[in-house]
Amino acid sequence: MGRLLVLLVALGLSVGGCRRSSEEAGAGGRTRIVFKFQPLWGDPKPFRELLARYERANPDVELVTEALPNASDLAHQFFLTSLQGGATDFDVLVADVVWVPEFARAGWVADLSEEFPPARLREEFLPGPVDAVVMNGRTYAVPWYVDVGVLYYRTDLVPRAPRTYEELRRFTRDAMAKAPGLQGYVWQGRQYEGLTCNVYEALWGHGGQSLGADGRVLLETEPAREALAYLHGLIADGLSPPTVTGFGEEESRRVFQEGRAVFMRNWPYAWSEAQAEGSPIRGKVGIAPLPTKDGQPGWGTLGGWQLAVNAHVSPARRKAAARLIAHLTSPEANRVLALHYARNPPRLALYDDPELRAEQPFIASLKEALVRARPRPVTPYYLLIADVLQSEFSAAVAGLRTPEVALTRAQKQVDHLTGERPPEEEE
Repeated sequence: MGRLLVLLVALGLSVGGCRRSSEEAGAGGRTRIVFKFQPLWGDPKPFRELLARYERANPDVELVTEALPNASDLAHQFFLTSLQGGATDFDVLVADVVWVPEFARAGWVADLSEEFPPARLREEFLPGPVDAVVMNGRTYAVPWYVDVGVLYYRTDLVPRAPRTYEELRRFTRDAMAKAPGLQGYVWQGRQYEGLTCNVYEALWGHGGQSLGADGRVLLETEPAREALAYLHGLIADGLSPPTVTGFGEEESRRVFQEGRAVFMRNWPYAWSEAQAEGSPIRGKVGIAPLPTKDGQPGWGTLGGWQLAVNAHVSPARRKAAARLIAHLTSPEANRVLALHYARNPPRLALYDDPELRAEQPFIASLKEALVRARPRPVTPYYLLIADVLQSEFSAAVAGLRTPEVALTRAQKQVDHLTGERPPEEEE
């Protein structure tokens, strides 16, 4: 109760209940809507101007913005508590890519199919983000900005980016042989969501799929076994340091940026750090899609944030909220977030935009990786099964269980949590 109280106070909520003043009309009889989002970081002026443009175009609306904690788990807990309680004190919310199915199934976010038809989203946006927000042919959120797992490599230590897992191994061995003490491939092996992203990237790279045709989360498969064996093998063979089982994004980045590793799997944010003034590897880093078993460009895990509408608010506020989402996900808004906040656009056309290519060439270079980005299993139960995946994946990667045992255990637990039955048990 103490932590929840602190969280509620930090978010500016009344402890006595979730409903409050935003249910009332705004100044001058205007419709008042509240936008809850996490900080973008950087100069606030461009974003403020973007919001001011919406108000000028919608004089009947009073827009209020309220910041959330930057920690994803705290933001999720806030929305979980508020939406489950029928909160009406905010209208537009920012949702992590894995939250949307959960919120949609619970009836907490509004169906936006009329304002944002799925067919139109598929024409204008990258495929991965659309797959994460469209369920059963209905739209429940709109992509705001996106992220993807990519491979970083030292251009002064290897001839090019590896295309296959075998090339990754070979290039790593060769570089380490020439520079004793150099670590090979660093990635996120700690027991948390970052490990799950790494495992799914390896699973897809070995030809696997996240879900079956019936929507069942697929774990007890040969590609999943190969993926876990591959990741454990990197450690067992000395190509990844044993300490990688304790690495998150920042631990991996620091080792790589200090010039102590050949390869790194991470998110695009690490690029600006690697190229910063004084970085030991400035000008010596390349970025590429992740390798795969057969050499085709890999599929990075989709990350990012989506905009949704609180299903509990009035029809008038829903309409104003939908207009705000249309404004914030427009091509112009995508450009503002890319140019001023280095946020990757979800709209495909932006990657060929002359201004973006000139001022943010790195973002433009991510086009191929983002087109191929895949979401983690799109299921309303994802947050429920995440702990199981992390625990069993961690045990296999660390060598505490064989991949076969870990995946059998994970499949059984996930099927129980989602109410699925193995095919042989079905009538």
